[in-house]
Amino acid sequence: MDKTRYLSSMTLVAILAMIMVACAAPAAPVAPAEQAPAEEQAAVEEAEMEEPVTIEWWTVASEEYSEEAQSGLVAQFEAEHPHIKIDMTILPDSALSEKVTTALGAGEGAPDVTFFWDNNWYPEALDLTPYIEADPDFDPGIYFPGFYNTRAKWGDKVVGLPLGVGANLVMYNKDVFDEAGVPYPSEDWTTDDFTEIATQLTDPDLKRWGGDRPRGPYRAVFFNYGARPYSDDSTTVEGYLNGPESVAAYTWLWDLVNSGSTPTPADIEVLGTEGTGPVDLFLAGRLAMATLNQGHMLNAVNAGANFGIVPEPMQPEKESYVHGWALTSSIWKNTEHPDEAWEFLSYWVGPEGQKYLMENGNLFPSIPSILEQYKDADEEYAQAFFKVLEQEQDAEWLGSHPCYRGAVQRAVGDVWDKIMFSDLERDQIQAELDAVVPAAQQALDDCVPRLGG
Repeated sequence: MDKTRYLSSMTLVAILAMIMVACAAPAAPVAPAEQAPAEEQAAVEEAEMEEPVTIEWWTVASEEYSEEAQSGLVAQFEAEHPHIKIDMTILPDSALSEKVTTALGAGEGAPDVTFFWDNNWYPEALDLTPYIEADPDFDPGIYFPGFYNTRAKWGDKVVGLPLGVGANLVMYNKDVFDEAGVPYPSEDWTTDDFTEIATQLTDPDLKRWGGDRPRGPYRAVFFNYGARPYSDDSTTVEGYLNGPESVAAYTWLWDLVNSGSTPTPADIEVLGTEGTGPVDLFLAGRLAMATLNQGHMLNAVNAGANFGIVPEPMQPEKESYVHGWALTSSIWKNTEHPDEAWEFLSYWVGPEGQKYLMENGNLFPSIPSILEQYKDADEEYAQAFFKVLEQEQDAEWLGSHPCYRGAVQRAVGDVWDKIMFSDLERDQIQAELDAVVPAAQQALDDCVPRLGG
Protein backbone atom coordinates (compact mmCIF):
# COMPACT_ATOMS: atom_id res chain seq x y z
CA MET A 1 0.00 0.00 0.00
CA ASP A 2 1.15 3.52 -0.75
CA LYS A 3 2.64 4.98 2.38
CA THR A 4 1.08 8.38 1.77
CA ARG A 5 -2.34 6.90 1.28
CA TYR A 6 -1.86 4.79 4.41
CA LEU A 7 -0.95 7.80 6.53
CA SER A 8 -3.92 9.78 5.15
CA SER A 9 -6.23 6.93 6.06
CA MET A 10 -4.78 6.69 9.54
CA THR A 11 -5.10 10.43 10.00
CA LEU A 12 -8.72 10.37 8.87
CA VAL A 13 -9.51 7.52 11.31
CA ALA A 14 -7.87 9.40 14.16
CA ILE A 15 -9.75 12.54 13.42
CA LEU A 16 -13.05 10.67 13.25
CA ALA A 17 -12.28 8.98 16.56
CA MET A 18 -11.53 12.30 18.19
CA ILE A 19 -14.80 13.74 16.91
CA MET A 20 -16.76 10.75 18.26
CA VAL A 21 -15.09 11.03 21.65
CA ALA A 22 -15.81 14.73 21.79
CA CYS A 23 -19.45 14.26 20.87
CA ALA A 24 -19.89 11.48 23.41
CA ALA A 25 -18.24 13.41 26.28
CA PRO A 26 -20.67 15.07 28.72
CA ALA A 27 -20.67 18.84 29.12
CA ALA A 28 -18.57 20.10 31.96
CA PRO A 29 -20.80 20.47 35.05
CA VAL A 30 -21.50 23.87 36.57
CA ALA A 31 -19.89 24.12 39.91
CA PRO A 32 -22.48 23.94 42.72
CA ALA A 33 -20.91 26.99 44.28
CA GLU A 34 -21.88 29.02 41.20
CA GLN A 35 -25.52 27.87 41.22
CA ALA A 36 -26.38 28.01 44.95
CA PRO A 37 -26.73 31.78 45.45
CA ALA A 38 -29.34 32.13 42.70
CA GLU A 39 -31.34 29.18 44.01
CA GLU A 40 -31.20 30.45 47.57
CA GLN A 41 -32.36 33.92 46.49
CA ALA A 42 -35.28 32.46 44.56
CA ALA A 43 -36.25 30.36 47.56
CA VAL A 44 -36.12 33.39 49.86
CA GLU A 45 -38.23 35.47 47.46
CA GLU A 46 -40.78 32.65 47.17
CA ALA A 47 -40.96 32.33 50.95
CA GLU A 48 -41.40 36.06 51.32
CA MET A 49 -44.24 36.01 48.82
CA GLU A 50 -45.98 33.26 50.77
CA GLU A 51 -45.45 34.79 54.23
CA PRO A 52 -48.40 37.11 55.06
CA VAL A 53 -47.86 40.60 56.43
CA THR A 54 -49.16 40.96 60.00
CA ILE A 55 -51.19 44.07 60.86
CA GLU A 56 -51.60 44.95 64.54
CA TRP A 57 -55.18 46.04 65.26
CA TRP A 58 -56.29 47.40 68.64
CA THR A 59 -60.02 47.68 69.14
CA VAL A 60 -62.76 47.55 71.78
CA ALA A 61 -65.85 45.43 72.26
CA SER A 62 -69.16 47.28 72.57
CA GLU A 63 -72.90 46.95 72.11
CA GLU A 64 -72.37 47.73 68.44
CA TYR A 65 -69.72 45.09 67.79
CA SER A 66 -68.81 42.26 70.13
CA GLU A 67 -65.49 40.45 70.24
CA GLU A 68 -67.14 37.53 68.47
CA ALA A 69 -68.42 39.76 65.66
CA GLN A 70 -65.04 41.37 65.16
CA SER A 71 -63.30 38.00 65.16
CA GLY A 72 -65.69 36.92 62.43
CA LEU A 73 -64.86 40.04 60.48
CA VAL A 74 -61.14 39.24 60.75
CA ALA A 75 -61.72 35.69 59.50
CA GLN A 76 -63.71 36.98 56.54
CA PHE A 77 -61.04 39.55 55.67
CA GLU A 78 -58.15 37.10 55.93
CA ALA A 79 -59.97 34.59 53.72
CA GLU A 80 -60.28 37.25 51.03
CA HIS A 81 -56.78 38.67 51.64
CA PRO A 82 -54.47 35.70 52.32
CA HIS A 83 -51.38 37.91 52.09
CA ILE A 84 -52.45 39.80 55.25
CA LYS A 85 -52.86 38.51 58.80
CA ILE A 86 -54.69 40.57 61.42
CA ASP A 87 -53.45 40.41 65.00
CA MET A 88 -56.52 41.70 66.88
CA THR A 89 -56.26 42.91 70.47
CA ILE A 90 -59.48 43.71 72.38
CA LEU A 91 -59.03 46.33 75.10
CA PRO A 92 -61.34 48.18 77.49
CA ASP A 93 -61.98 51.77 76.39
CA SER A 94 -59.82 53.25 79.15
CA ALA A 95 -56.95 50.86 78.47
CA LEU A 96 -56.98 51.62 74.76
CA SER A 97 -56.89 55.35 75.46
CA GLU A 98 -53.99 54.95 77.89
CA LYS A 99 -51.95 52.61 75.70
CA VAL A 100 -52.44 54.63 72.50
CA THR A 101 -51.59 57.89 74.26
CA THR A 102 -48.40 56.35 75.66
CA ALA A 103 -47.35 54.77 72.37
CA LEU A 104 -47.99 57.85 70.29
CA GLY A 105 -46.14 60.00 72.81
CA ALA A 106 -43.14 57.68 72.69
CA GLY A 107 -43.27 57.39 68.91
CA GLU A 108 -43.12 53.60 69.08
CA GLY A 109 -45.22 50.60 69.91
CA ALA A 110 -48.49 51.90 68.48
CA PRO A 111 -50.71 49.52 66.49
CA ASP A 112 -50.91 49.78 62.72
CA VAL A 113 -54.66 50.37 62.89
CA THR A 114 -56.89 51.52 65.74
CA PHE A 115 -59.48 54.09 66.81
CA PHE A 116 -58.20 57.67 66.95
CA TRP A 117 -61.02 58.99 69.13
CA ASP A 118 -58.91 61.71 70.72
CA ASN A 119 -58.34 64.86 68.65
CA ASN A 120 -54.89 65.17 70.21
CA TRP A 121 -53.87 61.98 68.39
CA TYR A 122 -54.68 63.27 64.91
CA PRO A 123 -51.14 64.59 64.19
CA GLU A 124 -49.90 60.99 64.57
CA ALA A 125 -52.38 59.55 62.07
CA LEU A 126 -51.34 58.64 58.54
CA ASP A 127 -52.77 61.04 55.94
CA LEU A 128 -55.04 58.81 53.86
CA THR A 129 -55.47 61.27 51.01
CA PRO A 130 -52.94 59.64 48.63
CA TYR A 131 -54.33 56.16 49.34
CA ILE A 132 -57.88 57.28 48.66
CA GLU A 133 -56.83 58.98 45.43
CA ALA A 134 -54.87 55.92 44.28
CA ASP A 135 -57.59 53.36 45.11
CA PRO A 136 -60.05 53.01 42.20
CA ASP A 137 -62.38 50.90 44.36
CA PHE A 138 -62.76 53.45 47.15
CA ASP A 139 -65.08 56.47 47.10
CA PRO A 140 -65.36 58.72 50.17
CA GLY A 141 -68.72 59.89 48.82
CA ILE A 142 -70.29 56.67 50.12
CA TYR A 143 -70.37 58.06 53.69
CA PHE A 144 -72.86 60.41 55.31
CA PRO A 145 -71.28 63.80 54.50
CA GLY A 146 -71.73 65.12 58.03
CA PHE A 147 -69.98 62.17 59.64
CA TYR A 148 -67.19 62.07 57.04
CA ASN A 149 -66.53 65.79 57.36
CA THR A 150 -66.43 65.70 61.15
CA ARG A 151 -64.68 62.36 61.76
CA ALA A 152 -62.44 61.77 58.76
CA LYS A 153 -61.17 65.22 57.87
CA TRP A 154 -58.74 67.24 59.95
CA GLY A 155 -57.59 70.44 58.31
CA ASP A 156 -56.42 69.54 54.82
CA LYS A 157 -55.82 65.89 55.74
CA VAL A 158 -57.93 62.75 55.93
CA VAL A 159 -56.87 61.16 59.21
CA GLY A 160 -59.30 58.26 59.30
CA LEU A 161 -62.65 56.84 58.23
CA PRO A 162 -65.92 57.03 60.21
CA LEU A 163 -67.11 53.72 61.66
CA GLY A 164 -70.80 53.54 62.51
CA VAL A 165 -73.10 56.39 63.45
CA GLY A 166 -74.75 57.45 66.65
CA ALA A 167 -76.89 60.40 67.67
CA ASN A 168 -78.94 61.84 70.48
CA LEU A 169 -82.66 61.76 69.94
CA VAL A 170 -85.73 62.22 72.09
CA MET A 171 -87.70 59.06 72.76
CA TYR A 172 -91.24 59.42 74.07
CA ASN A 173 -93.34 56.75 75.74
CA LYS A 174 -96.59 56.56 73.79
CA ASP A 175 -98.42 54.71 76.57
CA VAL A 176 -97.71 57.53 79.04
CA PHE A 177 -98.83 60.15 76.52
CA ASP A 178 -102.01 58.23 75.75
CA GLU A 179 -102.80 57.76 79.43
CA ALA A 180 -102.35 61.49 80.09
CA GLY A 181 -104.23 62.51 76.94
CA VAL A 182 -101.29 64.57 75.68
CA PRO A 183 -100.60 64.74 71.91
CA TYR A 184 -97.33 63.27 70.71
CA PRO A 185 -94.53 65.77 69.95
CA SER A 186 -93.95 66.69 66.33
CA GLU A 187 -90.66 66.72 64.41
CA ASP A 188 -90.58 70.52 64.44
CA TRP A 189 -91.33 71.04 68.12
CA THR A 190 -89.60 73.79 70.07
CA THR A 191 -87.82 73.98 73.41
CA ASP A 192 -90.88 75.72 74.88
CA ASP A 193 -92.99 72.79 73.64
CA PHE A 194 -90.64 70.41 75.44
CA THR A 195 -91.01 72.22 78.76
CA GLU A 196 -94.79 72.48 78.44
CA ILE A 197 -95.24 68.81 77.53
CA ALA A 198 -92.84 67.66 80.27
CA THR A 199 -94.82 69.68 82.83
CA GLN A 200 -98.11 68.17 81.68
CA LEU A 201 -96.78 64.62 81.97
CA THR A 202 -95.16 65.00 85.39
CA ASP A 203 -97.03 63.19 88.16
CA PRO A 204 -95.39 63.15 91.64
CA ASP A 205 -97.93 60.62 92.92
CA LEU A 206 -96.80 58.15 90.26
CA LYS A 207 -93.17 59.18 90.76
CA ARG A 208 -93.08 60.10 87.09
CA TRP A 209 -91.14 62.90 85.43
CA GLY A 210 -92.17 64.39 82.12
CA GLY A 211 -88.68 64.71 80.67
CA ASP A 212 -84.98 64.95 81.36
CA ARG A 213 -82.31 67.65 81.01
CA PRO A 214 -79.63 68.27 78.39
CA ARG A 215 -76.25 66.70 79.10
CA GLY A 216 -74.24 69.86 78.63
CA PRO A 217 -74.12 73.32 77.05
CA TYR A 218 -73.26 74.08 73.43
CA ARG A 219 -74.63 70.93 71.96
CA ALA A 220 -77.67 70.47 69.73
CA VAL A 221 -80.23 72.45 71.75
CA PHE A 222 -77.84 75.38 72.30
CA PHE A 223 -76.89 75.31 68.62
CA ASN A 224 -80.60 75.38 67.76
CA TYR A 225 -80.69 78.73 69.57
CA GLY A 226 -77.75 79.91 67.47
CA ALA A 227 -75.53 79.97 70.57
CA ARG A 228 -71.75 79.55 70.31
CA PRO A 229 -69.15 79.82 73.09
CA TYR A 230 -66.86 82.04 71.00
CA SER A 231 -66.37 83.40 67.48
CA ASP A 232 -65.86 81.18 64.46
CA ASP A 233 -62.28 82.41 64.08
CA SER A 234 -61.49 81.35 67.68
CA THR A 235 -60.45 84.82 68.80
CA THR A 236 -63.35 86.33 70.76
CA VAL A 237 -65.49 85.18 73.67
CA GLU A 238 -67.23 88.48 74.45
CA GLY A 239 -70.63 88.67 72.76
CA TYR A 240 -70.78 84.92 72.16
CA LEU A 241 -70.54 83.11 75.47
CA ASN A 242 -72.55 85.93 77.04
CA GLY A 243 -74.43 86.95 73.89
CA PRO A 244 -78.24 86.98 73.54
CA GLU A 245 -78.40 83.50 71.97
CA SER A 246 -76.43 81.94 74.83
CA VAL A 247 -78.45 83.81 77.44
CA ALA A 248 -81.68 82.57 75.81
CA ALA A 249 -80.46 78.95 75.83
CA TYR A 250 -79.38 79.11 79.47
CA THR A 251 -82.66 80.79 80.39
CA TRP A 252 -84.64 77.96 78.79
CA LEU A 253 -82.55 75.50 80.77
CA TRP A 254 -83.30 77.45 83.97
CA ASP A 255 -87.04 77.35 83.20
CA LEU A 256 -86.93 73.60 82.56
CA VAL A 257 -85.02 72.88 85.77
CA ASN A 258 -87.37 75.00 87.84
CA SER A 259 -90.50 73.51 86.27
CA GLY A 260 -90.05 70.46 88.48
CA SER A 261 -90.64 68.19 85.50
CA THR A 262 -87.18 66.63 85.35
CA PRO A 263 -85.05 64.52 87.74
CA THR A 264 -82.54 66.52 89.76
CA PRO A 265 -78.84 65.62 89.85
CA ALA A 266 -79.49 64.13 93.29
CA ASP A 267 -82.29 61.98 91.85
CA ILE A 268 -80.01 60.74 89.09
CA GLU A 269 -77.20 59.99 91.56
CA VAL A 270 -79.47 57.96 93.84
CA LEU A 271 -81.04 56.11 90.93
CA GLY A 272 -77.60 55.49 89.45
CA THR A 273 -76.50 53.65 92.58
CA GLU A 274 -79.53 51.42 92.11
CA GLY A 275 -78.48 50.59 88.56
CA THR A 276 -81.28 52.66 87.09
CA GLY A 277 -80.33 54.98 84.25
CA PRO A 278 -82.47 57.20 82.03
CA VAL A 279 -83.35 54.35 79.66
CA ASP A 280 -84.47 52.18 82.59
CA LEU A 281 -86.70 54.98 83.88
CA PHE A 282 -88.06 55.45 80.38
CA LEU A 283 -88.87 51.78 79.91
CA ALA A 284 -90.50 51.68 83.35
CA GLY A 285 -92.79 54.59 82.43
CA ARG A 286 -91.25 56.87 85.06
CA LEU A 287 -89.67 59.14 82.46
CA ALA A 288 -92.13 60.11 79.74
CA MET A 289 -89.49 61.64 77.47
CA ALA A 290 -85.75 61.09 77.47
CA THR A 291 -82.81 62.27 75.39
CA LEU A 292 -81.18 58.96 74.52
CA ASN A 293 -79.29 57.35 71.64
CA GLN A 294 -79.56 54.53 69.12
CA GLY A 295 -78.35 51.92 71.60
CA HIS A 296 -81.15 52.80 74.00
CA MET A 297 -83.52 52.76 71.05
CA LEU A 298 -82.60 49.12 70.37
CA ASN A 299 -83.08 48.31 74.07
CA ALA A 300 -86.60 49.70 73.80
CA VAL A 301 -87.26 47.68 70.64
CA ASN A 302 -86.07 44.48 72.32
CA ALA A 303 -88.22 45.26 75.37
CA GLY A 304 -91.31 45.66 73.17
CA ALA A 305 -91.83 49.25 74.33
CA ASN A 306 -94.43 51.44 72.63
CA PHE A 307 -92.38 54.51 71.79
CA GLY A 308 -91.74 57.19 69.21
CA ILE A 309 -88.72 59.27 68.20
CA VAL A 310 -88.30 62.97 67.41
CA PRO A 311 -85.23 65.19 67.09
CA GLU A 312 -84.12 67.33 70.00
CA PRO A 313 -86.32 70.46 70.26
CA MET A 314 -85.46 73.36 67.99
CA GLN A 315 -86.20 77.05 67.38
CA PRO A 316 -88.61 78.47 64.81
CA GLU A 317 -87.00 79.47 61.51
CA LYS A 318 -83.54 78.36 62.63
CA GLU A 319 -81.29 75.51 61.58
CA SER A 320 -81.91 72.31 63.49
CA TYR A 321 -78.86 70.43 64.75
CA VAL A 322 -78.14 66.93 65.96
CA HIS A 323 -75.48 65.82 68.41
CA GLY A 324 -74.09 62.91 66.40
CA TRP A 325 -70.91 60.89 66.43
CA ALA A 326 -68.90 58.21 64.69
CA LEU A 327 -65.60 56.62 65.64
CA THR A 328 -62.57 57.74 63.67
CA SER A 329 -60.64 54.65 62.58
CA SER A 330 -57.06 55.42 61.57
CA ILE A 331 -53.62 54.18 60.59
CA TRP A 332 -50.56 55.12 62.62
CA LYS A 333 -48.26 57.30 60.53
CA ASN A 334 -45.19 55.20 61.51
CA THR A 335 -46.65 51.88 60.44
CA GLU A 336 -44.19 49.67 58.56
CA HIS A 337 -46.98 48.33 56.34
CA PRO A 338 -49.07 51.29 55.18
CA ASP A 339 -50.39 49.58 52.03
CA GLU A 340 -51.63 46.51 53.89
CA ALA A 341 -52.96 48.67 56.72
CA TRP A 342 -54.98 50.62 54.17
CA GLU A 343 -56.34 47.37 52.69
CA PHE A 344 -57.63 46.38 56.12
CA LEU A 345 -58.89 49.82 57.16
CA SER A 346 -60.82 50.37 53.94
CA TYR A 347 -62.36 46.90 54.36
CA TRP A 348 -63.20 47.21 58.06
CA VAL A 349 -64.75 50.68 57.73
CA GLY A 350 -65.85 50.21 54.13
CA PRO A 351 -69.07 48.63 52.84
CA GLU A 352 -67.95 45.03 53.45
CA GLY A 353 -66.91 45.48 57.06
CA GLN A 354 -69.74 47.75 58.15
CA LYS A 355 -72.32 45.47 56.54
CA TYR A 356 -70.83 42.50 58.38
CA LEU A 357 -70.92 44.32 61.73
CA MET A 358 -74.49 45.48 61.06
CA GLU A 359 -75.66 41.94 60.31
CA ASN A 360 -73.66 40.29 63.09
CA GLY A 361 -73.86 43.02 65.71
CA ASN A 362 -75.76 46.24 66.40
CA LEU A 363 -73.78 48.65 64.24
CA PHE A 364 -75.61 51.37 62.35
CA PRO A 365 -73.30 51.98 59.37
CA SER A 366 -72.00 55.40 58.38
CA ILE A 367 -72.70 54.43 54.75
CA PRO A 368 -76.31 55.22 53.70
CA SER A 369 -76.45 52.51 51.03
CA ILE A 370 -75.59 49.89 53.67
CA LEU A 371 -77.83 51.44 56.32
CA GLU A 372 -80.75 51.07 53.90
CA GLN A 373 -80.25 47.29 54.16
CA TYR A 374 -80.85 47.33 57.92
CA LYS A 375 -83.27 44.57 58.84
CA ASP A 376 -85.91 46.97 60.26
CA ALA A 377 -85.27 49.81 57.81
CA ASP A 378 -88.99 50.17 57.07
CA GLU A 379 -90.06 50.30 60.71
CA GLU A 380 -91.27 53.59 62.19
CA TYR A 381 -88.46 53.86 64.73
CA ALA A 382 -85.76 53.25 62.12
CA GLN A 383 -87.19 55.79 59.70
CA ALA A 384 -87.37 58.39 62.48
CA PHE A 385 -83.75 57.67 63.45
CA PHE A 386 -82.59 57.96 59.84
CA LYS A 387 -84.20 61.40 59.62
CA VAL A 388 -82.33 62.52 62.74
CA LEU A 389 -79.04 61.51 61.09
CA GLU A 390 -79.71 63.83 58.17
CA GLN A 391 -79.70 66.97 60.32
CA GLU A 392 -76.81 69.41 60.50
CA GLN A 393 -74.30 68.26 63.10
CA ASP A 394 -73.05 70.37 65.98
CA ALA A 395 -69.78 68.46 65.52
CA GLU A 396 -69.17 70.45 62.33
CA TRP A 397 -68.39 73.40 64.60
CA LEU A 398 -67.19 71.57 67.69
CA GLY A 399 -64.82 69.34 65.75
CA SER A 400 -63.13 72.28 64.08
CA HIS A 401 -62.88 74.22 67.36
CA PRO A 402 -61.02 71.86 69.73
CA CYS A 403 -60.37 74.61 72.24
CA TYR A 404 -63.99 74.53 73.37
CA ARG A 405 -63.65 71.10 74.95
CA GLY A 406 -59.96 71.57 75.63
CA ALA A 407 -60.31 74.71 77.72
CA VAL A 408 -63.36 76.96 77.45
CA GLN A 409 -65.90 74.40 78.64
CA ARG A 410 -64.13 74.16 82.00
CA ALA A 411 -64.33 77.93 82.37
CA VAL A 412 -68.12 77.96 82.08
CA GLY A 413 -68.83 74.81 84.08
CA ASP A 414 -69.84 76.70 87.19
CA VAL A 415 -72.72 78.47 85.44
CA TRP A 416 -74.11 75.16 84.23
CA ASP A 417 -73.79 73.60 87.68
CA LYS A 418 -75.43 76.53 89.44
CA ILE A 419 -78.47 76.24 87.17
CA MET A 420 -78.62 72.47 87.55
CA PHE A 421 -78.53 72.69 91.35
CA SER A 422 -80.91 75.69 91.46
CA ASP A 423 -78.23 77.92 92.96
CA LEU A 424 -78.86 80.78 90.55
CA GLU A 425 -81.78 83.16 90.05
CA ARG A 426 -83.19 83.58 86.55
CA ASP A 427 -82.29 87.26 86.33
CA GLN A 428 -78.69 86.49 87.33
CA ILE A 429 -77.88 84.47 84.21
CA GLN A 430 -76.56 87.38 82.17
CA ALA A 431 -74.33 88.62 84.98
CA GLU A 432 -72.96 85.12 85.63
CA LEU A 433 -72.04 84.67 81.98
CA ASP A 434 -70.48 88.13 81.85
CA ALA A 435 -68.39 87.23 84.88
CA VAL A 436 -66.81 84.13 83.30
CA VAL A 437 -65.88 85.83 80.01
CA PRO A 438 -62.34 86.86 81.12
CA ALA A 439 -61.48 83.34 82.29
CA ALA A 440 -62.92 81.82 79.13
CA GLN A 441 -61.02 84.29 76.95
CA GLN A 442 -57.76 83.49 78.72
CA ALA A 443 -58.41 79.77 78.29
CA LEU A 444 -59.06 80.30 74.59
CA ASP A 445 -55.92 82.40 74.12
CA ASP A 446 -53.82 79.78 75.85
CA CYS A 447 -55.34 76.90 73.93
CA VAL A 448 -55.32 78.13 70.30
CA PRO A 449 -51.50 78.01 69.91
CA ARG A 450 -51.59 74.37 71.09
CA LEU A 451 -54.68 72.95 69.41
CA GLY A 452 -55.53 75.49 66.75
CA GLY A 453 -58.86 77.07 65.91
